[in-house]
Amino acid sequence: MSSLDDKERELMDVLRNRVHHAFMAARKGGVPHSAFDDAEALAEAMIAALPSSHVFDRLVGPFYDTAGLVRWLGTSRQAIAKRVHAGSLIACQLEDRQWVYPVWQFTSSGALHPGLNDVWKVLRAGADPWTCAVWMCAENEQLGETAVEAIRAGRTSAVLELAHVDAARWGA
Repeated sequence: MSSLDDKERELMDVLRNRVHHAFMAARKGGVPHSAFDDAEALAEAMIAALPSSHVFDRLVGPFYDTAGLVRWLGTSRQAIAKRVHAGSLIACQLEDRQWVYPVWQFTSSGALHPGLNDVWKVLRAGADPWTCAVWMCAENEQLGETAVEAIRAGRTSAVLELAHVDAARWGA
């Protein structure tokens, strides 16, 4: 069984338990059954926070779409857009103009990995977001791992040094 299958089973078990407890609380609280009439909309809202699949997943994914990120971070579309514009959130635009946000940029609490923002700003000075995202996820001979892995391991200064070199070369 693949690890994705294991994760699906684990998530379904947790969801089943939490939905059951939510319904128990609704019963105790006198919530009318009509609050749960649109099961499809409820399910859609629940899965919106899951990373979505795109053709670029193999290179730099998985991703959150905007709706999923809004739900996961508990913020607004406008706040997401402001963070993207300020450079404090990594976003790539698909051909259909939809924005996607690589999952690897986030810690489990939703914050950006320390140092990642500095590396991203250096890279973006020399290239478009997709090129930068591929650079972050490609195996790097000097690092012996991807830039994302090195940042997670606390090796941000080494990644930043390589980012400066490559961004300067891209801009030349």
